[in-house]
Amino acid sequence: MLIRLALLASALTPPLPPGAGSEAEAAARREDQEFEAVQPPMPEHLLALWRAGSGAYACFQREFHSAGAGALTPSARAALKEAAAHLEQLAGFTLGERREFILYGRLQDVFVPLARELEHCADAASWSLQRALHPLGTNSYAVDEASKTSLWNAGVSAAIGFYRRAGDQHRAQATLELARKHPHAATHYERLDQTPLVFFPGLEARPWWEPRSFSLVRKLESAFADPGSRAALLAELDAVIARGGLAPILSPAAPLGEAGAGRGEAAGNESGGTCGAADGAAGGTTPAWSELPLFDGRVWDEGACAALPTLRGLLRGRGSEPVDECICTAPVDAASPNLCGTNIVVTLLRLAPGAAVLPHCGITNRRLTMQFALRGAEGVEFTVGGEPRGYGGDGKAIVFDDSFEHMVSHRGSQDRYVLYAVLKHPGLTSSVETLKS
Repeated sequence: MLIRLALLASALTPPLPPGAGSEAEAAARREDQEFEAVQPPMPEHLLALWRAGSGAYACFQREFHSAGAGALTPSARAALKEAAAHLEQLAGFTLGERREFILYGRLQDVFVPLARELEHCADAASWSLQRALHPLGTNSYAVDEASKTSLWNAGVSAAIGFYRRAGDQHRAQATLELARKHPHAATHYERLDQTPLVFFPGLEARPWWEPRSFSLVRKLESAFADPGSRAALLAELDAVIARGGLAPILSPAAPLGEAGAGRGEAAGNESGGTCGAADGAAGGTTPAWSELPLFDGRVWDEGACAALPTLRGLLRGRGSEPVDECICTAPVDAASPNLCGTNIVVTLLRLAPGAAVLPHCGITNRRLTMQFALRGAEGVEFTVGGEPRGYGGDGKAIVFDDSFEHMVSHRGSQDRYVLYAVLKHPGLTSSVETLKS
């Protein structure tokens, strides 16, 4: 399912390609058919609960993707709550291994977007953990970034984060201890605020890194300080904005909230609405989070880069090298671990005023994240590992380890535009996996 796949995403949830909404709906329908096809047949009263819950979830999917802004409209939220009511009732019955596994996954799909509101975080944690503990979930684990299965990792990582947001440190700690007991999965976490999808002990771990210790940052900040290159950078940015070059990030599992909606504050509580009802401006039509991907770790998007020639020039390496030495690159062999942890390694990101990125951890602790503020830095606060910081103004960069729990709150008045780049971890000799001695 779309949301469960998105749980594996990093701090950046990739924008959904055209048609992805209909693909997600089709995947849900296939799962519905599988649930009903399992033998022996279910009693009619239980089948009615499943159909009511899955129908409400299908309504949510249509509402969410048709709104096109990445927010939960009142009617989309109402559909999720209706789905939750039917499916949680069904979970009280013995259904058999396969059906229970599908049901737990659907409940996870329902409560993860609802957990944009604080009151639903405990339920999102509980169902994420329930699916991980199911035999079919426990046996689907990741040992590194190249693993094809990762339901266990995603479930325990998400559960710890949701329990922390709910203020339940006891259950968060218990889940961490449980994660450490898996004999194979890369979930032997050492602290509650650093629980990425895959974790590797032995690397230097600190939330914030000195930005100017990276040559890429020095190059970008020097260019922005020069009036001529700064004017070129901003003119190119304006042209991209004017032609609508950034695509909205629309995943239901994207950790989006409202400014101030971190731990201890609700992300809004709109309610009401029915499936198919027009929400109008209630859900908003402008996406809070959007981006223009530039580099996937192997190949530059030449079309996107052509619109940003000054920026693309700064991202090149020395001489004929196509990539700056600080930027993470994916291995040639697709079967090898990709320490970048994502196929969006360099991108232009926008965050709207009043928006927030809720607390979450990234994919792996074998990388770092840089954000270079091009415009709208004022009023934006990052908190990584419990330590809040700002950019220090436009033309400045921050570098942090996104395997630590991190969140963003935008209380400024301008759209924030940053260059985002995944950097190589200084404790690694290359983008493979060898630790420095």
